[in-house]
Amino acid sequence: MALLRIASCQFPVSADTRRNARYIRTYMERAARAGAHLLHTSEACLSGYAGTDFTTFEGYDWALLRAETARLRELAKKLHLWLVLGSAHYLDAQTPPTNCLYLINPDGDVVNRYDKCFCTKGDQRYYSAGHRLVTHTIYDVPIGLAICYDVCYPQLYAAYRERGVQVMLHSFYNAHDKGPNCLDVLNVRQVPTRCADNVMWAVANNSSYPYSHWGSFVARPDATIAQQLPINRAGMLVHDFPDGLSDGGWIHNYLPMRVAENEVMHFGTPSQHPRQLDGRAEP
Repeated sequence: MALLRIASCQFPVSADTRRNARYIRTYMERAARAGAHLLHTSEACLSGYAGTDFTTFEGYDWALLRAETARLRELAKKLHLWLVLGSAHYLDAQTPPTNCLYLINPDGDVVNRYDKCFCTKGDQRYYSAGHRLVTHTIYDVPIGLAICYDVCYPQLYAAYRERGVQVMLHSFYNAHDKGPNCLDVLNVRQVPTRCADNVMWAVANNSSYPYSHWGSFVARPDATIAQQLPINRAGMLVHDFPDGLSDGGWIHNYLPMRVAENEVMHFGTPSQHPRQLDGRAEP
């Protein structure tokens, strides 16, 4: 029997918080009907992604974001469902927010929050960088949280491996673009490679707003992809963990990378704001 059933969804994330929330509620209900213990959503899927969906946080409706987050937390409680929610975490009027994943338990509580540690140069115009990793054990399966550009830094996956993580929940936004580019191949190669390097699984999801460079997928520790959704179309996949390797697959790395004691685990400037330091701060 599966210890942990994870559902992961993709939909056309936009600047419309209410519309995003309706999609998330739909997939929460679908996940519960599918017997999933947890729904995993994409980067900034409730708030919208600054720099792509909107050009500035000036005048952003934080009250609406909090209200829709509260509704999602209530639904998680009703459905008895874990939720990994992509959003933005408000700090104060002078400090840029973080690009975050809220880990919400089946009681509707925020048990922890991951703030994107490795921020692109574009991200750094809008967001404060994160400065800590987040792990949690759900139904005996240790999970770790990551966001998009984090995948370009192998030390992050190695650090999660050293913390005992078996499954990475990695949320992306590689969509709402003009057409194909290197992102069509980059992450469907990098994520499985990180899994092979560290003998772990990953669930990588994406926005489906056209043009979306790749569809959400599950990667195995032998660098293969177990299942994948099509691009440019909303949908959900469900996978049970732990699981085996592909037919004919094997473990590749018996001498994995070790993280240096002084390793820098962020790109961008983290704030020391109390609301960032507190992983359980209210949205």
